[in-house]
Amino acid sequence: MSRLFRYIQNDDVVKSFSELKTNILRERPVVIARHGDYSLFLKLISDNELGITIENTLKHRIIQDRSYDITSTPSEIVSRGVRHACQKMAELSDADVNRMRLQIWKWYLSEWQIKEGSSKKIAEKVLSWNDDSEEKENEMLDLESFLHGEYLNLGNTLALIEKYLAEDEKHKEQFKKFAVEDIMDMTSEDTRDRSLKEAEEKREKEGMKKHTYRFTVTVEATDKEHARQALLSYLAGDERIRVQK
Repeated sequence: MSRLFRYIQNDDVVKSFSELKTNILRERPVVIARHGDYSLFLKLISDNELGITIENTLKHRIIQDRSYDITSTPSEIVSRGVRHACQKMAELSDADVNRMRLQIWKWYLSEWQIKEGSSKKIAEKVLSWNDDSEEKENEMLDLESFLHGEYLNLGNTLALIEKYLAEDEKHKEQFKKFAVEDIMDMTSEDTRDRSLKEAEEKREKEGMKKHTYRFTVTVEATDKEHARQALLSYLAGDERIRVQK
């Protein structure tokens, strides 16, 4: 999924508007946050009124437009509105990612269908279940697992886009750019998850590491041996604690 980039925090929007309304905002809107192809803009409507706009910058399309009078609207309300706008922007961006990813996966399914043969044969393989059968690695029962693995092969995916969008130069470049960014994101997530899993398995295998700590203790006694005996009596024989002579 595409990530959210913040430039002005929710609680700082009113303050930033007050600071920028006499200069920068009179010339152009200021970007508060970005998520994929969507940007959240802070605009000047009047000296006392700010605008919050979600725009699809790729398609130059306004998605949502709201305004707040800062003289009558508490800053908490503005902050909440900005937070909701960021959530909306993230939902839209994630929906776009899922839609484009699904389209590429459909092309992979089409290729697999051609390779496997008739629709009846494919349906039987996907829908049937046999506890005794040993499936080969290249036989696909788990569609999502197959597609995920195939999709992450960037060379194959770019070749697939080239094939299915050969006559559509505009969308071909759009899908290629998307695939590179999306696969890099997914690969990064897979690597991170695998690293966390390996670290957890290593920790469980090695067990909790023990450390030795040394403390300075003051004991009142007639001599060193009496002091040592007093400490031993107090610690009650805890094996984790050693008293040096």
